[in-house]
Amino acid sequence: MAQAEREIKFDEILKSLLDRHRATVTQKKLATALGVSGTTVSHYVTGRIRPSFQALIAIAAFFNVTLDYLVFGERVVQASAADADNLRVEVMRAMAETNAYHGRQRDLVVRVNRRLYDEVERVARALLEDPENASPSGFFTDAEAMAIEACARRTRVMTRGVPASLAVETDGMVGRGPFFDILLGSVLNGRNYQYLFYGARPNFEPYVKAYRDLFDDADLPPDLFDEHVDFRIIDTELPAGLVLYDLDLQQFERREPVLWERFRHDGIVDGIFAYVSIRHEESNGGIVLRNEYLASALRMFDRDWTQAKQL
Repeated sequence: MAQAEREIKFDEILKSLLDRHRATVTQKKLATALGVSGTTVSHYVTGRIRPSFQALIAIAAFFNVTLDYLVFGERVVQASAADADNLRVEVMRAMAETNAYHGRQRDLVVRVNRRLYDEVERVARALLEDPENASPSGFFTDAEAMAIEACARRTRVMTRGVPASLAVETDGMVGRGPFFDILLGSVLNGRNYQYLFYGARPNFEPYVKAYRDLFDDADLPPDLFDEHVDFRIIDTELPAGLVLYDLDLQQFERREPVLWERFRHDGIVDGIFAYVSIRHEESNGGIVLRNEYLASALRMFDRDWTQAKQL
């Protein structure tokens, strides 16, 4: 049986497409896209001439429609129920594969995290068991000590060697140590230092001279140095160097909140913080003096300072 001839509605459909998209498409714009004149497009719309097959394809692509719709005004036939069922099956299969993939990913991440955690634990245990890596729980660095000293109203130093604010060069010359700038700033702010040296007087006289020379180089008035920095010496033994800070607690809390939280309940007693000084070529810093020993350290300083001689 011969198929019924379909009515060609090209000019009608083209006109409706131009009307529908008139906000963005004009006959001139379509003509430019097709590479023809505006008059030709006008003739397409009025039905005076019909486009070539290549022009039909170009017009269909321009408006994103099918040739069936452009020529005959026929929409694409809806998919059958069987097609819809097949599509649904494909979608469900794809979703299942996606879920399985993500499940494998999550499982892999969990296993990797577990392996990493176990490895970190193993390395940490090895480091802790190695005597070379052992250090007191209260150990802190020079940088932390300098931050604390910058917040001290008074600094008391008990030492049997070179103070941290001085440094002895290889040629025997004495110069600025890592703490000297903190000392300088504190003195300029009217804060006090007491140095108590333990040992023979000749050993420490060069250090006192070095302090005076360095202060002179900084163009500070001599009376400022004499007013805020005091040196004494006592010829007796000292088990370990000790530093005591009388802290400006408000300034310390404001400027060093991390150190404040670390030491406020374990290290600071009645505004005083003390630590055993460690001066070593590989590890400079200190060990926080436990609270129960602070009173003994203060008594020791007061006793020895009273008995010591001016330097």
